[in-house]
Amino acid sequence: MQTKTCFLIFALLWGVHSIYAAHIWQSDTISTDILSNDSLPTIPDSLLRASRLQLDSVIPVDTLKDQDAMVVGFDEDEMLLRMVAQQGEDIRQRDSLVRDSLLNDLYAQERQLEKQLQGVRDSILNLRANEIAQAAFSDSIARLQHLQDSVAQEMAKEKRAGQITVTKSLIKDTEEDMKDMKRNRKNIYSPWRMDALVQLQMAQSYISKNWYQGGNEFNLNILSVLKGNINYSKDNLIWENLGEWRTGFANTPGDTLRLFNTNDDLFRIYSKAGYQIAKNLYISASADLRTSIWDTWKANTYNRKTAYGTPTRFNIDIGLDYKPVKDLSIVLAPASYKLVHALQTDSTITVTDYGIPAGKDILNDVGSSMRVKYKYTPLREIVLETEFYINYTYLKHTLEVDWQTTCNFVINRFLTTRITLHPRYDSSYKPNGATKAKIQFKEMLSIGFSHTFR
Repeated sequence: MQTKTCFLIFALLWGVHSIYAAHIWQSDTISTDILSNDSLPTIPDSLLRASRLQLDSVIPVDTLKDQDAMVVGFDEDEMLLRMVAQQGEDIRQRDSLVRDSLLNDLYAQERQLEKQLQGVRDSILNLRANEIAQAAFSDSIARLQHLQDSVAQEMAKEKRAGQITVTKSLIKDTEEDMKDMKRNRKNIYSPWRMDALVQLQMAQSYISKNWYQGGNEFNLNILSVLKGNINYSKDNLIWENLGEWRTGFANTPGDTLRLFNTNDDLFRIYSKAGYQIAKNLYISASADLRTSIWDTWKANTYNRKTAYGTPTRFNIDIGLDYKPVKDLSIVLAPASYKLVHALQTDSTITVTDYGIPAGKDILNDVGSSMRVKYKYTPLREIVLETEFYINYTYLKHTLEVDWQTTCNFVINRFLTTRITLHPRYDSSYKPNGATKAKIQFKEMLSIGFSHTFR
């Protein structure tokens, strides 16, 4: 019975479908292109069977017997078409989601591969840079080796020819630089700094007639200089020590009694200690001792201007030491003690020329002072040193100003040109019975042997 019923329903559905298809074919409102095989997708048999099963489950067979076959057939086809369209839409949405997911995965993989590729590129660039740097270093080594070989060849030629040239001097300078580097490395662990300067030079000088040590205006002379520094610096404590000995002998064209005379004579010891109380500021105490060694004669007489220990000048200054930059020191001393002593006081020496009262051999006074020291080295071959000192006494109301500037031009490690400018003023120095003190001036240009020991 059920089989017959199903067969009857299927026959009714097929008849309704045929009538409805013929009606659609003849309709003017629907284009035949829409139902063409090219535009309408083929519905698989499995999908049709599934749709019919769903329809059977929704509409019972007994109900279909009581209703009009045309109406039932029409509703069933419309439902089938809607279900097919909905399932097609679901399939397209699922395909779209799958496609988007696959694309996102592909994009993520592409970005990851790009990062890996960039890392490989960076590694290649680094390797290339290292190769270039290594090649440049090898190149430099090769050039240095070639230069060293060339220098060795030049030295061999010079040795065979018996000549000394600038090449050898440059090699010595290089060796000296290496020694400086070793000394600097050693100095890191030691608070002491020591150096010494030795000079023996031929010089031309101008000395004013009223220079306190005597001399002639223009002359040629021999100058020797021995100068040493011993300095200590650790934590907040500094201690600077200087020893200097200068001796110069010059011809005396205006003196009929002698051919040579002393025109530069100085033995000096200077020491300064300081304790740091603020940035670049120290409390300091310094002592400066200056004296003469050789006799200096007044022209065409047997009277001496200076002698051994005459005059001896001694200053003690207590104040503040300001060091704003390297190699610059500014000392302001509101408490300063000045001593001038004449060791020899015979009739051939006039002690009043040194500010010492007549009949005495010593002068004591207190006052204030300022001392400025600066060393400037713009180039390795140029060293400029200047020292300015001013002292005012409270009791005698005397003023002493001394400013010495020396510039050394290094030709090579053993040859130097030296220029010295030395103006000074001492209100207590009135030679030959003069009523007014005048500015004294000394200039010296020298060239010759010079070497620094460290």
